[in-house]
Amino acid sequence: MKQAFITGTSRGLGKAMAEYLLNEDWTVVGIGRSHSIEHDNYKAVTADLSLAGVAENVALEIDLRADEHLLVNNAAEAGEIGYFGNVSNNQFQRGFQLNLISPSILMNRFIQLTNKSLSIRKIINISSGASVNHYDGWGMYCSSKAGLNALSMVLIDELEQRNDYRTHVYSIAPGVIDTDMQQVIRNASKKEFSQVERFIAMHKKHHLTSAKIAARKVLSYVVSEPPPRSGRVDVREFILT
Repeated sequence: MKQAFITGTSRGLGKAMAEYLLNEDWTVVGIGRSHSIEHDNYKAVTADLSLAGVAENVALEIDLRADEHLLVNNAAEAGEIGYFGNVSNNQFQRGFQLNLISPSILMNRFIQLTNKSLSIRKIINISSGASVNHYDGWGMYCSSKAGLNALSMVLIDELEQRNDYRTHVYSIAPGVIDTDMQQVIRNASKKEFSQVERFIAMHKKHHLTSAKIAARKVLSYVVSEPPPRSGRVDVREFILT
């Protein structure tokens, strides 16, 4: 038996990852504001991770019978695309809570709660090219994803210090996916995001990856045996067979 916890499963990459694992006979707990999956092995946990205090209290019911546990921090938002001085203060609070603070708390709780198990433990933090590339108008998103990368690497270092070889952590950039977030980016003003035309062109030229393909790339890599080495990776380096 294998159990996964995935945030943001109502649509896009999160939903595609949940469906992939369900087809591979995993049990999946989806955490999000809404749900669109109906499956005997899917449990919906309704929670808004953009709100302070929610990640600390959201139900993480670990099944100690499982021989593998997986946490996927997928839920995120681009927030308002705009220059400093032109965006609301609330978007920083909401964006950092959803993109960085809630994932860090869920990572901490996941490690604590699975310490009683002897299972293989895996954490996937969905990163972005924006975590290592600085885009004007993307202050919150770039910095929150960079922070998630840093959290991943700190945890990897700690696991090595503890000689913990059953826990694997991945910060994975899934590429440019055809999701609602990309629609938000394409609608941005050129005055607030100088590279908007490049993203519009990628969409017109059909250069966006489908959520299903991205999910398959991410998960076929992470759930392989033996588990790949922990670290930061980009799915554009993967070749599907």
